[in-house]
Amino acid sequence: MAPVLSASGRLLRTVLDLVWPPACAACGEPAWEGDGLCARCAAYLPASGPRCAHCGRPVGPYARPGPCMRCEDESGRLDGVVTAYAYRGVARDLVLGLKFRARLEAAPPLGRALAAAILEARIPGDLIVPVPLSRRRRRARGYDQAVLLAAEVEAALPIPWDPHALLRRRDTPPQTALPRIRRGRGPRGAFRARRSRVRGRSILLVDDVLTSGGTANACASALKRAGALSVVAAVACRA
Repeated sequence: MAPVLSASGRLLRTVLDLVWPPACAACGEPAWEGDGLCARCAAYLPASGPRCAHCGRPVGPYARPGPCMRCEDESGRLDGVVTAYAYRGVARDLVLGLKFRARLEAAPPLGRALAAAILEARIPGDLIVPVPLSRRRRRARGYDQAVLLAAEVEAALPIPWDPHALLRRRDTPPQTALPRIRRGRGPRGAFRARRSRVRGRSILLVDDVLTSGGTANACASALKRAGALSVVAAVACRA
């Protein structure tokens, strides 16, 4: 969580923001609104829209209870998906900037939006766990974007987080780089959860974007083998 500023500290920040306004996390223009985004980008954030509560895919204007027609035929270990935005436009720019261009200022607006989506969906959860990067990617990138998002979610919700509850045992190729038929196979067995940290807990599994669901399901399998009661993927965007 960010440190609490004194009155003089808040005044100094206000003055500095007027002289050197923070840059918008999406487009880089001055963000006078103070929430990490300029007014234009904030206005063009794509709404998530009606989505299947089980897989997170859009279901159009006629959502029905229970799994949608697409995920009824799929096997998975997730107990649900909640997402803040559709993966397009400004939201996609924010995720890509955070993930590949070290735009760390994108984490707060994405994390706060995800926390709001979790509250709105009334998702049960008593522990926030980020999807971990491999050591190689973390060293190359210098940070783990899912950890940054999870920290923002934890700061906005009365739910603790544990960035060390889930470990990645080996690197796996990005799911979007694989043929559709092979997606989901690569991450199997790639994760290990610490039983003492997750047993008997309802997990909110935080990540930046959900595409095929292979990585999230592999994480859910590891968490449930370690005794987690349920695992819901909480992602900034659903592709």
